[in-house]
This record gives sequence, structure tokens and C-alpha cells, in this order.
Amino acid sequence: MNLLFIISILFCLFFSNIILLPLPFNQYAYMLAREQIRQHDRGVQAQNNLNSKEKVVNLYLELLQAKEYINTKNYFYPSRPIETELENIIKSSFYQFLTLLPKGGNLHIHEFQVLDRKLLLESIKNSPEYDLLYICDQNDCIKNKYHLRYYKDNVPSGWTKVKDSNWTISDIIKKTTLTGILNELKTPIYSTDTEGRWNVANQYGVFNFYDDLIRYNVTRFNYMKLVLDQALDENIQLLEFRRGFFGKLFYFDANGLRIPINESEELDLLLKFKQDYILKNPKFIDFIFLIYSTRQLSKEQIKIDINNLINLQRTYPDFIRGYDMVGEEDQGHTILFHSDSLMNAFNYSKTSNESFDLFFHAGETNWPENHLPSNYGDGVSTFENIYDALVLRTRRIGHGLSLAKRPDMYEYIRERQIAIEVCLASNQILGYVADLRSHPGIVYHRSGIPIVLASDDPGSFGYNQLTIDFYLATMAWGLNLADLKQFAWNSIQYSSLLDDRKTEGFRKWENQWNLFIDSSYTLACNQTFPNVIMNISDILPSYGPYDRSINVTLFGSGFEIAICKSIICKFGEKETNGIFLDINEIICPTPSIHNDLSTVPISIVINNETFQSGLNYKFVSSLSVIDD
Repeated sequence: MNLLFIISILFCLFFSNIILLPLPFNQYAYMLAREQIRQHDRGVQAQNNLNSKEKVVNLYLELLQAKEYINTKNYFYPSRPIETELENIIKSSFYQFLTLLPKGGNLHIHEFQVLDRKLLLESIKNSPEYDLLYICDQNDCIKNKYHLRYYKDNVPSGWTKVKDSNWTISDIIKKTTLTGILNELKTPIYSTDTEGRWNVANQYGVFNFYDDLIRYNVTRFNYMKLVLDQALDENIQLLEFRRGFFGKLFYFDANGLRIPINESEELDLLLKFKQDYILKNPKFIDFIFLIYSTRQLSKEQIKIDINNLINLQRTYPDFIRGYDMVGEEDQGHTILFHSDSLMNAFNYSKTSNESFDLFFHAGETNWPENHLPSNYGDGVSTFENIYDALVLRTRRIGHGLSLAKRPDMYEYIRERQIAIEVCLASNQILGYVADLRSHPGIVYHRSGIPIVLASDDPGSFGYNQLTIDFYLATMAWGLNLADLKQFAWNSIQYSSLLDDRKTEGFRKWENQWNLFIDSSYTLACNQTFPNVIMNISDILPSYGPYDRSINVTLFGSGFEIAICKSIICKFGEKETNGIFLDINEIICPTPSIHNDLSTVPISIVINNETFQSGLNYKFVSSLSVIDD
């Protein structure tokens, strides 16, 4: 036989991911083959990386998740438009539990689109700024009706003082958040009409709502404190804000005139604010900025933006960490169109001592790769933004939905450890993925591509921070605690923090994680189940060798009563220690030596209470296994 052929066969056997399975010609071989696949799958899901306490908390999470499935199976929230189900999700006990989970960082958020608008408006209502707050409620006073601004005097026509009007905070939210607007439309927009949903958002000024309010220096820092406080309330410790350029901040002088604050002054104020906040809230890790331009801009303007950014980043290398291009990807210029200027940014990144990188929105589209949806006539499809983002060595990919169509690229992305920023709620409300059970993020995750869960524009959409996305992912994808822990870990590992800050970030997150595990472990172990009846419905295999131990799986329901309790498996009168696999499966190892060939009843004992299965296990003399 050809030597090269033999070597290639050996290479495949030793280095491929192929699972060699026995042929299932009998039940014993079937069980072995099935268990090999499951062990491989658990390895992919990282379940084996949980410690003993975490495994108990994972069972508790699984139990809460199962209850949520039962409660919502007829109107499963991740498969329905989020604008109709948002309130139901937030009220659920499973959502409330997930708020407690330390999530690490939120790495894909637009700074002025983060906060639940109700919180900001209530804050303004209880401040002196409420006397300055006006709403445009006429069609001709500004481009976007239902916009808010501050005025001290010289109020233009069409603007109404909110304090003296019939406007309530609830009314304003309905007119200015995408969930509120979609629910008020007389003619609904189809759940996959991406262009229609973007058009409504732009028509109503959804993404510009905060602009003027947050440019006022008093509201600016009140807003930032609310954002950070709310992040900590949802156990988020790191925020990477995408935002436009600095230098638009102002304050009112004694005559009511707006006096501008330049970009250096603004950044210095923000740095001081951050230092003070972390001093008062030591579990918070950091907030940093990725500066963006909108992709609709001309080549000349992008060139100017990048040159300005480079000059600013040299002065604030720990605070300004990267660059992106944003806006509706299908209706803006491609990365290739701006490649000359972006190469300048890339070249700078290689001389910045790892203080600056590129982070591109890319693949936020559901169009085929040969379709050219943009009106800008760039000559390449939106899909190809993925190519150019990779060429420019993007550190992370924002959204990356179209990557699902090119699994041949997964290995390249895995090898280079490029994380995908997955924003489920955003992708659904903007019409890219109607049913989140089909979202490609789970495929990326199971394929070994690092992903981080992020929230994009939650305030503009009508909710707050990141727990919504964790809820949707956990329910739609059937995630476990190991998955959620991995996402949180990824959010620090693939953040743009410098190495020393990253080490400190991991320490702070691990402290919070351990506290969460301890408290959740106590919750799990203190449960009572007065109305739950354990039922063992089947075992696999039902026979096995008498002269060595194998694992027998017990299937059934009501196993949650065994959480935090010892499990004894009985094969007749012989006992072994059981293993709680999940709320529907318990593993019972057979006795290592059984003296005779016999059939015995199987039962389990939990805290001295015996549960009969009504099923038998047979010890046999020999079993054959044939490899495929």
C-alpha cells in the first residue's frame, strides 16, 4: 500500500474531529455510541468546565428554563415580534433571575441609545432641567416630529413646553421608541421587512431622540451615571460605547446662550467622572469608546474623520480604543468604498502599541450575497463587507448575520479569534431574524467561534441594557450555565481593554460570578417540591456485563427533587452513587462486580426515600461491540 496513503489515513484518525462509533447492532453498543456523541457534545458546550456548585446552579437554571418553556409554549416569546412581547418577558421570573447573572461586558452599544428612555425622562422631570424641556409636536418645526430640546428663551414656533402640556412620559415613549411606534402603527410592518422598519425608525427620529438633551453638560453626566447604575443593576461591569466624535457638548450661560465645550474638555470631564464612579463603585470595571462615522458619508469626510480620530486617540489612548462605521448596512457605502481611508486607520493601528483597533459592523443583512441593495452604487454587495472587515483585521465583527451562509470561513475566524457581536433583540426588531430560534449566533457558538451577546440600541428600541438579549438567547437556543459563563468570559477576553486592565477586569468579574454562584446555590438547595412526583419512564441500556461497571441512564420527570441531595442507585440490593445529569436524566453506574447472571429491579434512593422504577436491569455474561 502506498506509504503516503497510510500516513494520510493515520493523520485523519488522530487529528480529525470525526467520532468513531460502534455499530448499534445491540442495545449495549447503541448506548456506547450514543454516549460518545453526547460526551463530545458536552465538551463543545463546555459543560465539563463547571465546578460542583456551578453544576447545581446549572440544574436550577435548567429547571427555571423548563418552567418558562411550559408557561410560554403556546406563545414562545423569542419566536414572536419583540415589540409585542417585551413587557411579558420583563415580568417573567426567569428574566428576573437572569438579571442577577454577572454578564461581564456589553461590547456593542451605541452610547446615546443605551438607557431606557423612561428612566432619563423621569430623571429630567425631577430636576431643574424640566423647566427647559420642550417637545416638537408639529409637523413643520423640525425634521423629526416628537423631538425634544432644551430652551431657555427664544423658543421657536411649534415647540411646546413639556411641563405645561398634556404630554406624559408614557406618551413620549410611545412616540419615540421603536417598540412604541411599531405597536401604534395602523398598518403593521411585516416582521422581516427590514427596510420598512429602518424607514420608520429614521422617519420618527428614533436614533436622534437623546441628541440635544445629552449635549447639555448637566444632563450628559446625569445620563452617564444612570447608564452605569443600570448596568450594575443588571450585573454588567464593562461598557464599550460606540459614538460619534466629541466636542458637541454645551452649557447655558447667564443669558441663556449655548456655550460649546471642546472635545478635550469633554474627554477630561469624562475621565474625571469615570475615576470618581469607579472609586465609589469598585466592582465596575471600565467604560471606553469606539469612535464611528456613518457609512453614508463621502470618501473625503471619512478621510477627515479618521485623521481627526488618530490625533485624538494619541492623546487619549486608554479611553478611545477603536473605530467603526455604522448605519443601515444595506443602505450605506461598503467598507470597500472607503478602503483607502480605512487602510490609513489600519496602518495607524499597527503602530499604536495595541491601543487602537478596528471593529466593524459587517454582515448585518439578510440579502443574498449577489444582491446589491444599496442606493449608493458601490458595485459590491453588503455581504462583502465581511471580506473587507477581515482584510482590515477587524478585532470583532458586529452582527455578522450573513456569515451563516459561508461556513467555509468559520475556520479562518476561529483561528484568528475574531469574536462576533451578537445582538438578538436588535436583529429581530429591525427585521433581520423574525424567529430567534433560527438566529445564526448559536451556530457560530457551537462551531467554536467566540461570540459576545450585546444589545446595540436598547434605549431607542424601548428597553434597557442587556438582560433581554440573555433571556432571548437562553430560551431560543436552549443554553446552559456553561454557555452563559462563556459569553461573559468572552466579553472581557475580546474587549479592547489593555492587558493589565483586562486582568483586573477578570478579577472583578470572577468575584461577582462566585457571589452569584454562592447565592444561586443556596436558592437551588432550599427549594421544596411538595407537588412534584418522580417518575422513571425508561432506562438505557437495560442489560450489560456482570463483570465490569457501565453507566445506565434513567429517563423520566420530577428529578428536580434530587437537586442538592445524594442519589443512591440500587440494582437489587447492591448500591452505587448516582449522578444527576439534568432534570430528566440520572446516571446510575452498575456495580463493578455482580456475582451472578440475573435480572434485578432498579430503584433510586434520595435522602433515604426510595423511588421504585418498575423497570429491571439484566446482567449478562458477554457483549460484543463492533467499530464502524
